[in-house]
Amino acid sequence: MTSADHYPEFQYPAGQLSKFLAASDFFTIMLKNGDIVHFTPKDMPAFKKWLEQNNIANIRAEQGWVVTKKT
Repeated sequence: MTSADHYPEFQYPAGQLSKFLAASDFFTIMLKNGDIVHFTPKDMPAFKKWLEQNNIANIRAEQGWVVTKKT
């Protein structure tokens, strides 16, 4: 399915990725250089699993990732 460093049809190797956020049918991914890229994989669960296996941080799992307006 995938190699340790590359996922099919995704142009960036795991070593360049910092964090990700999955939403609907695509991923928003922050690269280590600060750039943001979007990717829509054919198999969402498989791509998410690849990210997790490569220790790419899931932003939704970080404490305080949602910012709310204080009133």
